[in-house]
Amino acid sequence: MQRWPTSVMNYRYLKSLQPLAAFLPTGRTNFYDKSLQSPKCNFGLVTTGGRHPATLYGECLSLTVPQVWSHTSQRSLWAWLNAIFNKVDESRVKEVGPDRACAEWLLRCGAVVKWHSSGKWTKDYNTLPPTGGSLLKIEEIDATDSAVMHIGFPHFKGCKHIRRIVFHKASYLDDAGLSQLPLLCNSLKELQISSCGNVTADGLRHLGKLKNLEHLLLYDLPEITNKDAILQELEEALPKCTIVFPYALAKDDPSLKTKE
Repeated sequence: MQRWPTSVMNYRYLKSLQPLAAFLPTGRTNFYDKSLQSPKCNFGLVTTGGRHPATLYGECLSLTVPQVWSHTSQRSLWAWLNAIFNKVDESRVKEVGPDRACAEWLLRCGAVVKWHSSGKWTKDYNTLPPTGGSLLKIEEIDATDSAVMHIGFPHFKGCKHIRRIVFHKASYLDDAGLSQLPLLCNSLKELQISSCGNVTADGLRHLGKLKNLEHLLLYDLPEITNKDAILQELEEALPKCTIVFPYALAKDDPSLKTKE
């Protein structure tokens, strides 16, 4: 039975409505999660419920009634929403299979997926087929500008065909998330981690467990203070992998020096 609402807004779409919130009246959302005993979007999704999405966004912003939120409060709200988008629903995994559940998580967070034996990217949650989820196998993931968090990485458990992942400008990616990538150690062949400000050397060391990795691209990781040292560690841990790590800080990008 199809459990998910017909109209779904993922992280990227909800984020795009942010400028409209200032023009909306205050209100309250009626979404809740009994397991958390706190306001939450139904089944971890933000649904329109027949209302204009911008109105829904205004309601999300006004959970505690004040019209104007401080910068800190807005950051807290986004952290709360992102945690919702990333939460694992074990019953859903059991119902539709790990790959379908993983794809739903990724699309909710603004990432896109490519299925095994398919040449097209799936970008819209509502284009997922209503049936046959257990037959779908994820092969590639592009998490550029997505809100994937370590909370959601257990979705990778049971996904046996993922061979390529791109994490670019994934601002919520951190060491805790990278520590769970070995869940894909048997299938992952290509990995890119770039422009992710929360990734440190400790997080990159977890990549040494991806023994089947063939290509690794790293760059613009400002928390890496000794690029050469961590590069040497990874090369020793992954002797069969081609590792490219041209620079850790954006100011060291060779292309910028060429333009000068």
